[in-house]
Order: sequence, then structure tokens, then C-alpha cells
Amino acid sequence: MRPLSIRAAVMLPVFLVLTFTLIVIILTINNHYRTSSQFVGKLLLDDYSQGIELDLRQYLQHPFNANVFVAERLAARLQAAPINNKGLRDYLLSSHTSLYQAMPYMQVLSIGVDANGDYFGYRKNQAGQSILMERSDATQGALRIFDGRTLNANIVYQDSHYDPRVRPWYIPAFNREHPRWTDIYLDADEIGEVSLSAIAPVQVSGEVWGVVASDIKLNAFNRFLSERQQKLGGALFIVDDEGRMIAHSGNSSPSNILHFPNITNNSVLNATINEISADWPPEPEKLGKSFHFDIHEKQGHFYGTVKKIALPPPFQHQWYVVVALPDQLLLESLLSQQEISIYLVIAISVVGLVIVYLIIRQLTRPLRDTAEAAAKLASGNLTYRINTPANLREIAILKDAFNNMSGKMQESFNRLRQQVRQDNLTQLYTREGLIEQAAGLRYQSPNTLAILGVNGFRDINDSLGQDGGDVLLCAIAQRLTDLADGSKMLIARVRGDEFAVLAPHTTNRTQSEALVSQLLSLFNRPVTIGNDDVLVDACAGVVFGYTYGDAIHESLQHAGLALSEAKRSDAAMYVYFEASMQARVQEQSRLLLELHHAVQHHEFVVFYQPFVRLSDGYFCGAEALVRWESPSRGMVSPAEFIPIAEQSGLINQIGMQVLEQAAFDTVAQIEAGRWPAHFQLHVNLSARQLLSADFIDKLEQVLTRTQLPPENLTLEITESQLMSHEHLATSGLTKIRALGIKIAIDDFGTGYSSLAYLHQMAFDSLKIDRSFVHSMTENSTNQRIIEAVVAMTRGMDVHLVAEGIETKEEAARLREIGCHYAQGFLFARPLPLAEQPTERVTDKLPTR
Repeated sequence: MRPLSIRAAVMLPVFLVLTFTLIVIILTINNHYRTSSQFVGKLLLDDYSQGIELDLRQYLQHPFNANVFVAERLAARLQAAPINNKGLRDYLLSSHTSLYQAMPYMQVLSIGVDANGDYFGYRKNQAGQSILMERSDATQGALRIFDGRTLNANIVYQDSHYDPRVRPWYIPAFNREHPRWTDIYLDADEIGEVSLSAIAPVQVSGEVWGVVASDIKLNAFNRFLSERQQKLGGALFIVDDEGRMIAHSGNSSPSNILHFPNITNNSVLNATINEISADWPPEPEKLGKSFHFDIHEKQGHFYGTVKKIALPPPFQHQWYVVVALPDQLLLESLLSQQEISIYLVIAISVVGLVIVYLIIRQLTRPLRDTAEAAAKLASGNLTYRINTPANLREIAILKDAFNNMSGKMQESFNRLRQQVRQDNLTQLYTREGLIEQAAGLRYQSPNTLAILGVNGFRDINDSLGQDGGDVLLCAIAQRLTDLADGSKMLIARVRGDEFAVLAPHTTNRTQSEALVSQLLSLFNRPVTIGNDDVLVDACAGVVFGYTYGDAIHESLQHAGLALSEAKRSDAAMYVYFEASMQARVQEQSRLLLELHHAVQHHEFVVFYQPFVRLSDGYFCGAEALVRWESPSRGMVSPAEFIPIAEQSGLINQIGMQVLEQAAFDTVAQIEAGRWPAHFQLHVNLSARQLLSADFIDKLEQVLTRTQLPPENLTLEITESQLMSHEHLATSGLTKIRALGIKIAIDDFGTGYSSLAYLHQMAFDSLKIDRSFVHSMTENSTNQRIIEAVVAMTRGMDVHLVAEGIETKEEAARLREIGCHYAQGFLFARPLPLAEQPTERVTDKLPTR
């Protein structure tokens, strides 16, 4: 037998129970529906009229508040700045659109301007779209109504004599200067509807600038009443104390203001009007009293009441709501019949729910077993299986699918775990695999954890390609595996070009160092990749001690720090971890955090070290040098924070702050006559700055803000950075020189640049590194190097600046060789701006 579907099994009894329940409810209500009570009728009438009053309060309050809000916002904008006609249109359209969405019964939002009698407004057409109404110079002083939102739309109506200042909605607000409601009045447009307006003056500097009006058409009140009357039948209308019909619940709207009009298509409304119109307005004691009448053609008996609406100020009109309801609604025994029906519904529902519960419980027991199995699966028990027999087709399919899924998940988990533990390329342990293996070890003696890093692997990978790099890594892995064969060493590839070796039973430092040397010796033999023999070297970071068990995580971290130290060292092939390394890393982290704070709070100051013209000793320029004046550390040396700023990228922001401050200082000193007009400001430039995509734009902005002439600025970049980024010589430096800024190559001679390379670069001066100037008078080799540089640049229109001048003898010899400028402690140390020299320094130069 084919199993029954779960949907059919659940829905069939539920449907039968609910159908039976509904039949009983309908029969019970119909059996007692006709009996009514006059007492209940009075209470219902009172409650209904009270509800209309409360709804009407909210119905009127929202557009009134919105109108006041529009007027106050417009007054605030006018107080701040004048607004043109386009601005008024945009403001009105935005306000009308947003307010209409919240209050669709508010049809018109308009402004009358007192000065010229201008008028701007928007109203909704039958399609619900906003159309423009305007009287201004743009409409030749006539009121025009368009079929769109702009003056370019078609004109549907025009009144050449319209003046908003005489309209019923304008005068009360202008004269009394406070928001209020108008009396009902007839519109002056092509439709001529009856309206009621919320009005508010727009006061600017104590004077009424104009009036804002929000119109509610009386047909909107009709819809308001019709929506409430449709639920109960009968008649609803609102009348003022003069007997004028404000609104009614009929289908048609009164086109003019009449005294108790005859509603031809609604006999209930007409009969209700006849009952109250003979003696209007009603005496106070008759308010709230019920009256009744019959309508023969409707074959019905009606009850009605009149209630005075108490609307809060500033609503100044006296309105009355009249309610008439058929007696079918006023059921005397409704409460008792409802009580009986509720008891029956409850009893039948309880029985039905019990029946459904028992059936579903029996049929869906396998579902519960499946949920329990899913919980076990989530807890990690992937071997659990569902064995409960299933009688329903869907549940049988679900049970089989779950069992299959559980088996496949177990297989996938095993494969994933293997991938996490074992490196796919080298088949060694991964970092996670090494941690898992080492966590279970418990040796009684210390051991060695070494991380080996291949030097220059990125260059090798670039030259040989990724496939060649993979072959190299596999060869290294095989050598390590061969070395560990038969021992208890654990080998892992913990990162792209880094391998970890955990070796037990190295009980002393001598054994540990011997093992590390043996590991590094594996890299002395070349590796054959294709037709090439590649020779690589490596360095190692080592931890000696109890590195297994729970300490493996920390040991790997320490070995990584030691490896970083080894890579930074030019001599050491391996470095053992020391606690000072971690302290240094933590200190660098703290320094980096403080550097971020320093950049945000501009804690960097600029010192200047002047350089002089050797021919006559004149002070002709200075190099701007950054200093960090830390609130907690004091004056921090650039040697401490510049490398960290370079690594983190903060050098871009620091460099710009130094450049801008130095430029401002230079302009101020030149204008004050303390520095010469041709003064050369030298500012160091980092390769990171030059590589930044927006550096040239920022450089132009600094020149614009500071008004520093480009020819007064020289940017210095070190020769070593140029050699590392050769493309900068033909791209970034060329763009800088195009701005009129000069380029200087700093620390010249340390980067091993060639003469051909110098001819390709765009630069204006060379700064000879202090290592060649120092002791040049005693060291003839240094002197010959400087003479070679002078000879090499002769005829290239390049200025030479010698750095690190400390003695008069050095200055004299440089002048004889032909060097143009000098910089060093002989003339001045780096000093704040206020201490800079402005005179000749010939007294520090030797006489000729």
C-alpha cells in the first residue's frame, strides 16, 4: 500500500473539524440575531458618535500640525537667506509630496506672498499627481493652473484678477498672526469645490511675509464618513450651528454650501435630515438624546442621536455629528448569544485539537526521531542512524536522505580533516597538523623547535614560475623527510616557504645547535628544476626547551620571532629565541599605536639643518628633518619611529605634515627677509609616498595652500630606494619635476648605481653620503671617490652637496675638489626654526 502523504494526513482532520465548527457558529448566531434592545442601541449610538469625534480630532489635527511645520521651516529658511521662486516651488513640491503620502485627504498646499501678491501651490489631480498653481511675474500676474509640476506644462485654467491677499484663507492668518482654521469657503479655481483650510502666517523678522494654507475639500470629509458608515449602514453627517452641511456619508458631495440639502440618492440621509432640521440648532438638553423613525421603502426602523463635537482651539467652529443606525445592529441579546457561541467554539476547538494532536503525534513520530538524530549529528556523532519505521512516504524519504547525508558527512569530514592536517603539495604536516601531533607529546627532556625559512623565495618563484617554486618546495620537504627518517622528528610546512622541525631528545644546547646546523646544511646542495640547478640558502629561528604539549602554540610564535631576527641579520644563519625579542615586538606595537595618535594630533615638529655655499659661506638652504615630540616619551629620534612608519604606511601622512609645515615656515621666513628669496628647502621623500596614487595631487595642494614657489622646493630620495624602484625614475620623478620642483638623490654612493643609470634619471643635485666625507683628509680612497663623483657629474648641470662636514679641513678640501655645497655639524646641527642662522658662516670656513 502506498503511504499517505503527510500533507493529506494532517490537513484532512483539521479541515473537517474547522468546517463543523463554522457551521455550528453560523447556525447559533442566525438563530438569535433578530432580537434587539433599545438600551443597547443608545449605548452603541453614543459610543459610535464618540468614536467619530475622536477620529475627527486626529483627522483635523494632523494637517494643521503639518501646515504649521511647513510655515515654521519656511520662516527659518527665509531668516537665514532669501529664497527665489524656484526655491519656493521646490520646497512646496517636496513638502506637498511627503505630506500627501501621510495624509492623502490633504489636497492642496499653497503659499501666498504679501509683498507682491504672488501665489505658489500644488494640488493633486484625479490621477494622484501633483500639479502647479502659480501667480507671479513668470505667469504675467495671472493665476495659472498647469497639468504638470512646472511652468512648461499645459495651462488648464487662468484667472487674471486673482489676488491671494483677499482670499478667506489669507486674511485671518495675516491679521491675527497666528495659525488657525478658516471658515468653509468656495475655491476660486476651475472646479469650485468647498474647502476648509489650515492656515499659518510666515513671520520673518517680526513681520508677516506670507501665509501657508493646507486645504481639505469637503468631499474628503465625505470619504472620511463613508468609510465609517460602510461597516454599519445608516447615515452619518456633520452640520455646523447655522445648519450648513459640512459632510455626509452619501456617495455624492455637496457642490455648494446649502442649508440642509436634499440628498436625492440616499433616503436614510434625507429622513434623518427631516427629523432634525425643523428645530435646529437643537436645545442643549436634547444633545445626546436618541430619536427614532421609520423608512417604509427600506422597511426598517432607525435610531439616531445628535452630538456636539468639542474640537480644541484654534478650531473655532461649532460642529455637530448626527448618527442614525438601523435597529438590526442594536441587538438586545447579542452578548448572551455571543457567550453561548464562544463556549461552543471553545468546546469544539478543544475536541478538534485533541483529535488532530493524537493523529499528528502518531504519524510524525519518525520526524521527532529525525530531529533527535540531527541534534546528535550537530554534537559530532556522525555515525548515528534512524531506525524508526515510517508509514508516510515523505517521512520515509526524509529518513533515508538523513541516513545517506550522515554517511557522506562522515566521509567529507574525514577528507577535510586530512586536508587541514596534511599539506597537499609536500605531504608534510600543516601548522594545524603539527600542533595536533605535538599537543599529545609528553617528553621528560627538552627538545628543539626550528622554523626554516628559504631566503629570496619570492625572487626564485618569479624567475622559475609557480611550478618551479613548487618543485623546489617539494625537494626541500623530501630532504627534511629523509633526514627525519627513523627518528621521532615531526616535519611540517607551516607557511609558503617556511618549514618547522620538532626534534625530541636534544637534551642540551650543543645538541640543539648541531641539529640546526645539520638542517641548514641540507640547503648547501643545489636543487635540479628542469634543466637548471638552483642553489638556495635558508635561515632558522629556533626555540630550545619544552616546546611540545600545551606549549606548542607559544613555541611556534617564538620560533617565528627568532626567524624574523635571523632574516634581518646579515651574518647569523640561525637565531635562538630570547625574551627580549618579544618585548621588542610589543614595544614596536605600542610605538605604532602611539604613532597613529601622533599623526592625528600633529605631534611632529620640524628641525632644520642648513647647508652653505662653499664658495662664499652664504646660508642658502636647509634640510627639513622630522622630530616626534611625544607627550609620554619626550623627543623621539627618527631612527626609532621612521622604520615603523615606513612599514605601516604612516610615512605618507607624516611626510605630508612635515612638507606642509616646512613650506609654511619657508614662505614666512622669506617674506620676513630672514631667508633669501632663492632659499632652497630640502624635504625627504619616501618611496612609499612616491608610489602613492594621489601623491602628485597632494603635492600640488600643498603648494597651493602654502604659496611656496615650486623652484624653492627640493625633494630628496635615497639612492637605495631608487635602485629598488627603477620605474619611479621615469614616472613619478618626471611628474614632480614637471611641477617645477627639484629632485635630489640622497646618500649617493651607497646604492651602487651606474653612470648610465644616472643619465636616465631626472634629478638636479647629488648629496654625497657622509661615509665618504668622514675622515677623507686621512683616507685617500674616500677623497678619490668624491673626486670621481665630481668628475662624473661635470657638465650635467648637477649641484653636489656633501653631507657630514665636521672639520674645516674637510670643508677646505671639498671646496678645492669642486663641491658646490656642504652640510654638517661644522656649520650647524639640526635646530628648531627660531634658532636657524641667517648670516654668512665664513668664520667656520678656512681662508683661501
